[in-house]
Amino acid sequence: MSEEKPKTFVVIGLGVFGNQIVRNLSKYNVDIIGIDKDEKKVEEVKDHLKIAIIGDATDTSQLEQAGVNAQDVDVAIVAIGENVEVNVYVSLLLKELGIKKVFSRAVNDQHANILAKIGVDKVVFPEGYVAKHLVSSLLSPKVLDMFSFSDEYSVIEVSSPKMFVNKMLQELGVRTKYNVTVIGIKRKIPIIDEAGETDTKEEIIFVPSPDEEILEGDVLIVVGKNQDIEKFKKVIG
Repeated sequence: MSEEKPKTFVVIGLGVFGNQIVRNLSKYNVDIIGIDKDEKKVEEVKDHLKIAIIGDATDTSQLEQAGVNAQDVDVAIVAIGENVEVNVYVSLLLKELGIKKVFSRAVNDQHANILAKIGVDKVVFPEGYVAKHLVSSLLSPKVLDMFSFSDEYSVIEVSSPKMFVNKMLQELGVRTKYNVTVIGIKRKIPIIDEAGETDTKEEIIFVPSPDEEILEGDVLIVVGKNQDIEKFKKVIG
């Protein structure tokens, strides 16, 4: 059986935040393309990159020459922080190139709103979002969101894995087996709208009871110590 092709990430902007992203990604079986106009910044992480580019990411032709396209790149991370205009422009270019997922750094709420409006998949405030947690969530397809509320504990939202579906929480023994706690469940509920059409609305079950059954499509809100969260993520895939 052939090995699964490693995911390809492009990191644009190799300052402090971009540098951390590259170093954390390089711990996993992934291919990384790094781009920055500053030769020194590229040099600092070149050993962690499959392709190291000293160039201008606002130039579509340079992106294409670096292999940044919808077919070959799975995730693009725009880590540029010093120039908001360039950050937004590069993020838009990546969306227009059809990159599957684009994560972009924001420096303030106004910047974040602009990024959201152009269709960026996730806006990141690096001051409050540790690089290793971003990498961790990128590499775990079940993880929809993750944030830390202390140095020791994190909360994640995960799509219910197949092995959990149609089983009760007490049957799964999440707390006993993985030392993490399901503190909530997001669930789509079918409704009939005002026009008589079938629709869905999201409800959140806070502190679900042990006999709550996990349904297909549920999103689990899970809390635990960082090391236990990491182990849990590996189990669910």
